[in-house]
Amino acid sequence: SAPYHYLELGELLETTKHTPHPPVLVVADSITDPHNLGAIIRTAEALGAQGLVIPQRRAVGITSTVAKVAAGALETFPVARVVNLNRALEQLKEAGYWIYGTTSEASSPSVHTTEFNTAIAIVIGSEGTGLSLTTQKACDALVSIPLQGKTPSLNASVAAGMVLYEVFRQRWNRTVTVKDFTTEDVS
Repeated sequence: SAPYHYLELGELLETTKHTPHPPVLVVADSITDPHNLGAIIRTAEALGAQGLVIPQRRAVGITSTVAKVAAGALETFPVARVVNLNRALEQLKEAGYWIYGTTSEASSPSVHTTEFNTAIAIVIGSEGTGLSLTTQKACDALVSIPLQGKTPSLNASVAAGMVLYEVFRQRWNRTVTVKDFTTEDVS
């Protein structure tokens, strides 16, 4: 099969300019497991995110395994591959995105109490180590998923799915549907 065609970050940002709602991007920080990356892509596309940003180094790219796990999502879901992830986060900020890093630190605000109503990028950390300190510093805010059990953290793709679901749940709740047309709730 032909090699995957990655977008430049600028091209990805261009594709998000015409979305009817503030765009949502996912940034995968050093995900090395192709099954996790494929699951993140599948979930992000299914819930309505506009694209994914991944680093070139110390991370898996789009492989046949990733494509298989993504279950067709890559046909319509764009992926940008960047040399420097922190520079990419700066570029996203310059384009008006608010950057949310995910953490298992319970001291960080919960995703349930955070309002995700602007253009946002959700940064998902690597399996085992989470977000690097430099990536955490580059985020505008860190958010956590409240956990009740003894297990201290979640699988990266599960965490991505839970945060994305909360983002879109909030957006669906703010949208009032009347018969066949949709209007934004102004309250």
